[in-house]
Amino acid sequence: MPEPKKPTGFRGRWAWVDLASRTVRVEPADPGYGRDYVGGRGLQARLLADHLEKTGPLEDPLSPQNRIVVGSAALNDTAVPTAGRGSCSFVGTMARSPVPAAWVPGHKPVYGLVTHSSSGGLFPNMLKRAGFDQLIIDGRADRPVRLEVVDGELRIVDAEDGLFETAQGRRVPRKASEITDFLASRIKGGSTLTVGPAGWNLVDFACLTADYHRNFGRGGAGAIFGSKNLVAVTAYGKDPVAYDDAEAFKRFGQEIDKLVRASVDDPNRTASFRPTTGTTWWLDRAFNGRYLGVKGGYLPWHNFDEGAFDPADYDRVSTDAFLAISGKHSVCNKCRHIFCTRSAKVETGPYAGAGVRPEFETIALWINCCILDRDAIFHLNDLCNELGVDTMTFGSVMAGAMELSEKGFLSGFGSRLRFGDAAEMVQALKDIAYAANGLGRLLGHHSDRVIAEVAASAPSTALADIVYCTTTAYGGLGYAGISPKAFPGMFTAYGTSNRGRGDHTYAWTIQAEEGGLKDARDLAAYVAEGQAGKALVDSLGLCDFFTADITAEPFLSLYRALTGIAYTPGSLKECGRRIYALERRMNNLQGRDRTYDSFVPAKLKVPLSHGAHQGRAVDETFYNSVLDAYYDAWGWSNTGSVV
Repeated sequence: MPEPKKPTGFRGRWAWVDLASRTVRVEPADPGYGRDYVGGRGLQARLLADHLEKTGPLEDPLSPQNRIVVGSAALNDTAVPTAGRGSCSFVGTMARSPVPAAWVPGHKPVYGLVTHSSSGGLFPNMLKRAGFDQLIIDGRADRPVRLEVVDGELRIVDAEDGLFETAQGRRVPRKASEITDFLASRIKGGSTLTVGPAGWNLVDFACLTADYHRNFGRGGAGAIFGSKNLVAVTAYGKDPVAYDDAEAFKRFGQEIDKLVRASVDDPNRTASFRPTTGTTWWLDRAFNGRYLGVKGGYLPWHNFDEGAFDPADYDRVSTDAFLAISGKHSVCNKCRHIFCTRSAKVETGPYAGAGVRPEFETIALWINCCILDRDAIFHLNDLCNELGVDTMTFGSVMAGAMELSEKGFLSGFGSRLRFGDAAEMVQALKDIAYAANGLGRLLGHHSDRVIAEVAASAPSTALADIVYCTTTAYGGLGYAGISPKAFPGMFTAYGTSNRGRGDHTYAWTIQAEEGGLKDARDLAAYVAEGQAGKALVDSLGLCDFFTADITAEPFLSLYRALTGIAYTPGSLKECGRRIYALERRMNNLQGRDRTYDSFVPAKLKVPLSHGAHQGRAVDETFYNSVLDAYYDAWGWSNTGSVV
């Protein structure tokens, strides 16, 4: 009999890791899953669904029953620009509200949402070179362990004492850079994905850090590793990608390369800003309309109260302010042309140091805390990378905590947090990561638990005010760096994202709404189409900033030359819809329906008092009309259930 055809594009191997029994099972990948769910995020959604369909709802995402999948896609480690994004999927810890919450009308428990996180750097491509498409990790080890994935083999090994330190009386993993350096000495040339102290202490918004400053952020991947006693995964290999038709792939790849390069060279496209400003150009656009914007006025300020503030204050944290500390490019493996990440350095002062320039969303959400010290923002970003804390959710948590503190609700927890106080924010970050005191332990929890604990020590009449300060209430992930009050389409994207309320990555409407998109059905269709498209981008292993059309030629021919899989524009788009609907169906199982989607934090119903969008607020009636149209666009029930 002829030998089976060697997989192309994919490695064709999955590793099933059972930490409880310390066993590893390597099996051939399911080619049907690779065709129907593409790879990366889509394939991982299918693997999570297989698990949840057997076990039923996962009521505690920190239990050993939670599965976490880390892996890549067919395009990873090829010459396609931006083909360096890996995937990590799990049931998240932050976007949950598992017990009754009197502050939510008609509350229904939400036990944690299916969460996908994307990261660049070297790790995803190195994992693929090491011989695996996906690591499917189940169970909980009885003592701290790490994984070594080297040249086609995977081993579970005990975590060395040198990976730990004692801080605040607790034995916790060292900072991410120290763990990375330690394991680099063990496996020369390897790339490490590691938990930080925050994840070990089960902070609900802890992330995983790879290659010093690349993160699987949002949702709590770090807490999942911590709950499993899993410290790190180190990968090393040299196995090159195999092609179904190498010559055709090279030819179509050159066409794609030219298209991406042309978009970067075109000053009328936002891609042209990225090699210089990265994502920070959005700061100016959101504040004053620069960089092909309209009028700005939607950069969050003072816990989302406003979208505008004093221009003189803004200058201290503007796009140009961060350009002033930017250095050489520090881009993801296999990145070409886009080059959005740059190193950064603060020369003097209490926050002196070297690292990478923070991203727009991070900066914007810390401006939302009224932090106007650029150097402090740089330092906080570096600390988050080291301690394994998601920068965005941390920003939302801090803004709420500052308001709660100023109103006296956190006095019993020893809080000295105030809007604009960078030093106290730095201290709070350390307290959260190390669970150092009552305030740190409180703020490391998902927000409905925070509200319940704060309300328990306050007068019963204070509940509404406590909830008002907390925009992450009812299982929120935390709104992103665009004012939720300014654009109803973006608020719909925030409200319906599969990984939790407030996420901005699954659909992005700002340019369209600035261009006049405003009808409810048009907004709903735009969001739904964007969500299906983003599911494809993540499943292909591409960056959000990839500019060629993935559902047209020459991309479809390029993908066929790589994998042998022939998609049409329609069949690939259908894969995107299939992936997003599968995630939604799992979220239905976890308790999510229209009750969750339609929740509007009270603060966001109060109009902006000044700026270009003065008078704007979330209109619940209009938002629900968009939701009606949105469910219709997806073919779901009016209660938000996949049918």
